[in-house]
Amino acid sequence: MYIIGWAKVMSGVGSMFKRASELRIPDPYFSGRAGFLGSSLEELYDDMRRFNLPQQVPDTVRRSHDAIRHAYIYSYYSYDLLTVAAAQTFPCLELALRERIGSQFVGRLDRKGKPRHAPMLDELLKSAKNQGLISADVKGLSHLRNMFAHGTSAVLNPPMFLAPFELITETIAELFAEP
Repeated sequence: MYIIGWAKVMSGVGSMFKRASELRIPDPYFSGRAGFLGSSLEELYDDMRRFNLPQQVPDTVRRSHDAIRHAYIYSYYSYDLLTVAAAQTFPCLELALRERIGSQFVGRLDRKGKPRHAPMLDELLKSAKNQGLISADVKGLSHLRNMFAHGTSAVLNPPMFLAPFELITETIAELFAEP
């Protein structure tokens, strides 16, 4: 009964999934027809051009970071990709931390002598902070990560995405800075 009722409600709203012929039509949020002020595809691209990583960042991290930048740009055509981009910023940061300091946690045992699980983002951030590898507010980053990892109804706009993405990009660059 619940699913049938939900389907009836959604049938009046219209599908968010575009037809192939509509894929190149700007999302109403970006065209200025709904939500926040419109942005052009070129403006979104220019936003992402500012977020380059240094050469010494591993390719695995760079690919993850570039995927986020592309999702942000392509959100011009599908607003939902902005939320996907935001959610992926923290796994990208975690990947960078694992690449940089993950080996320090290999072979750890718990009190019973059993192998411990790989550290999660919070522990990696605290360790990197304690080692002087990053200067970012660890608690703030963990809070933002939890907001996206555990679901949020927040409606993002480009500025709301850009501030945390800039912080993540700077933190990754700092992690791999030449000594």
